Amino acid sequence: MLRFFLFLVLLWVLAQSKQQVAVQKFDKKNHKIFELMADHVEAKNNVVTASGHAILLNYDVYILADQVVYDTKKKEATLEGHVRVYRGEGLLVQSEHVKIRLDEKYELIFPFYVQDSVTGIWISADIAHADNDKYHIKNLTTSGCSIDNPIWHVRASSGHFNSTKSHLSLWNSKIYLGNIPVLYLPYVFVSTSTKRASGLLYPEFGTSNLAGFIYLQPVYVAPKDSWDMTFTPQIRSKRGLGINFQARVINSHQDKFLFNMRYFYNYDKYTRLYDLRNQNVFGFEAMNASRQTLQKYFKLHHPLDNAFYLDFLYMNDLDYVRFEKVNKRITDATHMSRGNYYVQTNNHFYGFYLKYFLNLNKINNNTTFQSLPNLQYHKYLAPLGWKHLLYSLDYQFNNIVRQVGYGYVQNSISVPLGVQFSLFKKYLSVGLWNNVSMGNVAIMNTKHSYVPHIEGVSREFGNYFSSGYALYLNTDLAREYNKFLHTIQLQAILSGAYYTYTDGLFNNQMYVLSAQASNNFVATASGHTLSDYDYRGQIYDAVWNPSSIVARNPSSKQLYLNLTQYLYGLGGQELLYWRISQSLDFDDQISIARTPMETKIGFSPLKGLDIYGTLFYSWYYNSVDEVSINANYTRKFLSANISYYVKKNFNDNGINKIVQNTSNYLKAGLSNDFRWFALNASVGYDIENNVILNWRIGLFKKIRCFGVGLEFVNQRRPVLTSNPNDPLRVYENNYIKLTLDFSPITKTNITYRQLKR
Repeated sequence: MLRFFLFLVLLWVLAQSKQQVAVQKFDKKNHKIFELMADHVEAKNNVVTASGHAILLNYDVYILADQVVYDTKKKEATLEGHVRVYRGEGLLVQSEHVKIRLDEKYELIFPFYVQDSVTGIWISADIAHADNDKYHIKNLTTSGCSIDNPIWHVRASSGHFNSTKSHLSLWNSKIYLGNIPVLYLPYVFVSTSTKRASGLLYPEFGTSNLAGFIYLQPVYVAPKDSWDMTFTPQIRSKRGLGINFQARVINSHQDKFLFNMRYFYNYDKYTRLYDLRNQNVFGFEAMNASRQTLQKYFKLHHPLDNAFYLDFLYMNDLDYVRFEKVNKRITDATHMSRGNYYVQTNNHFYGFYLKYFLNLNKINNNTTFQSLPNLQYHKYLAPLGWKHLLYSLDYQFNNIVRQVGYGYVQNSISVPLGVQFSLFKKYLSVGLWNNVSMGNVAIMNTKHSYVPHIEGVSREFGNYFSSGYALYLNTDLAREYNKFLHTIQLQAILSGAYYTYTDGLFNNQMYVLSAQASNNFVATASGHTLSDYDYRGQIYDAVWNPSSIVARNPSSKQLYLNLTQYLYGLGGQELLYWRISQSLDFDDQISIARTPMETKIGFSPLKGLDIYGTLFYSWYYNSVDEVSINANYTRKFLSANISYYVKKNFNDNGINKIVQNTSNYLKAGLSNDFRWFALNASVGYDIENNVILNWRIGLFKKIRCFGVGLEFVNQRRPVLTSNPNDPLRVYENNYIKLTLDFSPITKTNITYRQLKR
C-alpha cells in the first residue's frame, strides 16, 4: 500500500514539474537499477547536481531530497535537505544529510534518524555508519514516544541497529523519564519487531530485605520457527542464584510440547536463618497434547478416536514455582500430574492413566500414594435385546504404590442393568436399575505396615461383592411466557444394596482394628515423625485402611431428592436458576437427615450483575451448616465483586449439640479505569478472628508509550521447613512493587518485600 502511495506521489511530482533525468543506469537485462532526476540538472566534469524535488531511485529504495550531488566517477551521492529514504513498506531514514557510496553500499549519515513504521520506535544519533542496513551508531537517543517531547527515552554512548532483523543493541544506556534518569543498564539488546527473534528479553528487577537485590535476565533463542528456548539466569544477592529453562516445540503434526526446568541454590546463611527444608531447589515439568495420535505417528488409516495428554510436574519445594518470576504467588502445596491415553469407538472406551501426586505439606512425599498405572475398559450404555432394557460395563485395574508404606493392586468391575421408559406422554421418566459391583485387592510391601491379625482371615488379599438397586423418577418440564422461558426438573432416586459380601482385608473386624491403630501417632523423637504409628509397642510406617477402598457396610437405603429451575430471557440469557437437594439415609440410627440440605441460587437482575450463592442447612442440628454468597458486576472497564463465606463445625457429645464457628470470611475486589488512573484493589477479612487477610491496592497509569504502576500488597505465604513438627510455616508477606512500562521496548518492576511470622 505504501509503495503504491509513493508511486502516486512520484507521478504527481513528475506531473507538476518538468523533471529532468540526470543519470540512468541499467543492468545486463536492461532493467533500470539507478535513476536520478530533478527540476534542475547541472553537470561539471564528473559531478552532476540535481536540485528541486530531487528523486533518486535505486532498486527498491526511493529517496527524496532538496538536492543531490552525484560523482559519476566515485559513484558517490550526497543528499542535502529534508532527506527521506523509503524502502519496502516503511520509512527507513529521515535526515538533513546523507552520503551514499553505491559501489560498496556504504553510507555516511549526519545527523542520523531511523523510525520503525510498525512499532513507532525511532533512533537518532550524532553520527552513524551503515553497511547493508546495519547501522553502527554513536551518542544515540531512542524512544517509542513522540520525537518532539518523549515521555521517556534512552540515551546510550553507542549501539547497533539492524533494520532488516529489527535488532537494537545499546551500550552504557540510561533510561530517562522526561529529563530525570531512573535506570542505568550497561548493555541492552531488544527486538523492535513483533516477530520471534533470538536475543535478550527485558529483565525483571526486585529488591527485598530477605532476598536482597533480585535480577532475572531472560535469553531467548529461536533458531527455527518450529522450536525455541529461553534461558533465564537469576541472582538474589542475599539468598542465592539459579537458572530457569523453558523449551517449546511444535512438530509437523501441529502438536505442541512444553518443557520447563528450574534450579536454585540457597546460600548457607539464608538456609540456616529460615530453617529451609531444601538448600537446593529444583524441579521440572512437561506438557503435551495430541489428538488422533495413531493416525499421525503410526499411519493408521482409520477414523478411530484416540488422544494423548501429558501434564507432569515434579518439584522438591514450593519455591520452584515462586522462582519462575521475581516472586510468583503460590498457595496450594499439592499437585496431581497426569498422563492419559485413550482409544474409543461408538460403543467401547479404552483408557490408560498415570497419576503422580505431590504433597509438600508433609516433610517428604514418600508416603503419598501414586497410581502407576490405571487401566480402564468401558462399554457404553446400550440396549440388551429390547430398546428399554439397557446395560453398560466398566472394568478398572489400579496399581497403587509408594516408597514408604503398603501399596496394593485392585481389580474392579461394575455392571449396571436396568429398564428405562417414560409415562404420561413423556412427562415422567422412570428407571429401575440393578448394579453389580465386585473386586479384589492384593496388598504389597507390608513389612513395616500394620495389618490387623485376625484368626482365619487373610492379611494379603481381600474380595468384595455388592448388588444394589436404584429407582429413578424424573420429570423435565418447560413453558414459555411471552419473553421468558421457564424450565423445571424434578428428580427422586431411591437406592440401596440388598446383598453384600466381603472377606480377607475387608473383613468387618479389619475396619475396627485399623481405626484403633491409626489414632496412635508417635511424638517426634528418635528419628520418628508424625507419620509413624506406635501400636502395642511397635513402630509402623503405615496402617491398613480398608475404608479408603470400600466403605464399611455399604447397604444403607437412601433417598435423594432434587428440584432444579431455570428462567431464561431474550436470546437465551439465563436470568435465574435455583436448585435444592436433600439426601436421606434410612439406615442411619441417629437421624435420617444428618446430611445437610443443599440450596443453590443465582440470578442476574441487571445487565452485567450476577448474584449467586449456596446454602447448606442441617435438619439434625437445626442450624445453617455452610453459606456462601457472591456478587459480580462488570460494565466497560469496571469490575467489582464481593463474597461472604461461613462454615460451622458441629460437635455432638451425645448429650448436647454444640455449634461452633470455624470459618467466617468476607472478601471484596474492585478494578476500574477512571481515565486519570486505573485502580485494582482487593481485601479479605476474617470475621471470626477479626483479622484483615490478603489485601491489595494497585494504582496504574498508561500514557501512550509509558505506563507506571504502584502496588501495596499483604498476603499469607507458606514456606517449607526442615522441622517435622512445623513442615509448612506461614509468613505474613508484605511488599511494595513499582512497575515501569517503557512500551514497546521493555517492562520492569522493583519490589520491596518484608516477611514476618
